[in-house]
Amino acid sequence: MKCEELEVRISGYLDGELTQQENQKVEVHLQSCSRCRQLLEDLRTAQQAARRLQVDEPSREEWNAMENQIFAQLTRGFGWVILIVWSIVTVGYSIFQYAMSPGEPLFEKILVFGFFLGVALLFLSVLSERLRDAKSDRYKGVMK
Repeated sequence: MKCEELEVRISGYLDGELTQQENQKVEVHLQSCSRCRQLLEDLRTAQQAARRLQVDEPSREEWNAMENQIFAQLTRGFGWVILIVWSIVTVGYSIFQYAMSPGEPLFEKILVFGFFLGVALLFLSVLSERLRDAKSDRYKGVMK
């Protein structure tokens, strides 16, 4: 096994995700290559450090404060509005240009228009359900 092949498999070896045959190939290579043994040790050290790392979870008040920031809510909502309007205008303009192009057969134009109409109707259906269900969402206050 070459060092390049080992570098691809070494993470799987460290996590115990390789087959028995692949494990044996890696172990044989590690016996003869000090550079790869050092790489394995470095990865093992990094993995152990990551396991010891503890992240403090925010309190309920901190979660609520983050979720209820006016700026975050406004920018998120405004961003979605801009994205949706941009998508509608772009797709609408593209369909209009395609429909007005003289070289395409009518059947092909109907197929393309039908596809985009179907996608738009599905999107509107899901959007209306989400808006209706948001009023009575039982999990709205559940911590993430």
